Amino acid sequence: MSVSGAYPRVGLSAPNASSAEALLHISMALIVVALGVSAFAVWTPFGIVATFIVTLIVSNAVPAGIPVVIICAFLYQNLMVAWYTPYIPDNDTFDALRGTNFIILMTAFCIFLAASFQHRVRALTELRPWLLLSLVLCATITFYLALGAVHGGPKDAVVYFRNTITPLACFHIAVLAAALYPVDLRKSMLWLGTGAVIYGYVELTFTMNFLGLFHGDLYIERNIARQIETGVWEKALKETGFVFRGLEDVMTTTFFNTPFFNDILPSVFRIGGPNFHSISYAYALSIISAWLLFRGRWLLPIAALPLLAVIGSKGATFMLLVALCVRLFHRPSRTGLTLAGVIALAIVWTTAAIAYGATHGDYHVLGLAAGLRDFLSNPLGQGLGLGGNLSSTSINLSWATAQAEGAASVPVESAVGVMLYQMGIGSLVFFGFLAALAMAARRQLIETGDPDFLFGFVGIVTISANAVLQEEAFYSPLALAFCLLLVGVSLGTRWRELAVQRAIPGKV
Repeated sequence: MSVSGAYPRVGLSAPNASSAEALLHISMALIVVALGVSAFAVWTPFGIVATFIVTLIVSNAVPAGIPVVIICAFLYQNLMVAWYTPYIPDNDTFDALRGTNFIILMTAFCIFLAASFQHRVRALTELRPWLLLSLVLCATITFYLALGAVHGGPKDAVVYFRNTITPLACFHIAVLAAALYPVDLRKSMLWLGTGAVIYGYVELTFTMNFLGLFHGDLYIERNIARQIETGVWEKALKETGFVFRGLEDVMTTTFFNTPFFNDILPSVFRIGGPNFHSISYAYALSIISAWLLFRGRWLLPIAALPLLAVIGSKGATFMLLVALCVRLFHRPSRTGLTLAGVIALAIVWTTAAIAYGATHGDYHVLGLAAGLRDFLSNPLGQGLGLGGNLSSTSINLSWATAQAEGAASVPVESAVGVMLYQMGIGSLVFFGFLAALAMAARRQLIETGDPDFLFGFVGIVTISANAVLQEEAFYSPLALAFCLLLVGVSLGTRWRELAVQRAIPGKV
């Protein structure tokens, strides 16, 4: 008998969420992350093996809790890494600890990838095309990993392999887990989001005094020390005249991260959240808030808006504002008009940003121009790891020269530009995958009216629009990957319920 038919009809649309189950999943997730980070602190090979084994056990024992484990690993892992910062001898070990969440993700991905070939999955007819598309996209990304390792540096190739495969892995795990088991994220998302918002306000209020309680200040200093070693601040001094004087200079910014408010409002402490990355934290707040907003919860999304303004991530704020507009405007009778409006807003947002950036020598537009230029000259692609903010190939990039020439020497800042450069025509498979997911969410929304699919459509469209000029939109685990994990849970739940209905005589 199919596992999908062995469970009662409990899903995201169930009337009562289980607080006990949510507490179990969150506790289990935090324990997995803590054990993994602690094991890496002992010895990197031991950390890899221990994290693999623990994730393997949890994935088989509580498969419905794996989406929560992944969310916790992305959002709260670096908070645990910070505790070990004073005892970490070198940057390689430091990076290894921060890679714990990727080991967790890839272990779960391999387990659920193997489960895709089991007999019980055949009953889920709607799921099979997506599993096939996932395999095709996975093979494409792996090909460009090999190409990048040959043409560039293996380390850079691995970094961008991690960033590119993460959204796919999140979707695959979530859609299969929800298709086979009842997955209810309502309480988990509410509690995790509440924790993230409270953390943000505490960090904003007490700044370095708060971070110093768990060595968060040392965590940030280690990142800055690496930037000093690679000449980032020396380069900034030559190009902009900015003089780096200390930690406060890095953590302080203008309101909404724009010079427009320089003379009007005082500078603000730019919070980094429990994951210690401002833009990623902003996307986490925006995605959690939008997801809860479509489920009728307003308090947390409203509480998150001031934090987004302080962080100054325009893309993440745009996503939440679109979600707010859609939540107020949407009615079942005008679904088509609502979705068309989302697309229109995304197009206007992207066009305006490009137009403004092109007239002001904006780095993001120059990076996008480089990606388009190099894609046309080499449609096959260069391989993963060449170009991009996280690649060593962009360290010596001169923005003064880029502004003079109208394009950067290599694509940076733009996820779309970087992906076109690295994967060439292979990136069209990735873009097509996102378009297909958006259309699937649209179709399910029309059929069911479930607000989860409205979130899915809004999330995919707005994040894709942001990716035109923002690299984090695709490559941050708390942006596209987090969104696709939630979309996967929604689609998997829907297809499991359809399978249950088909298994009952008289049900369509």
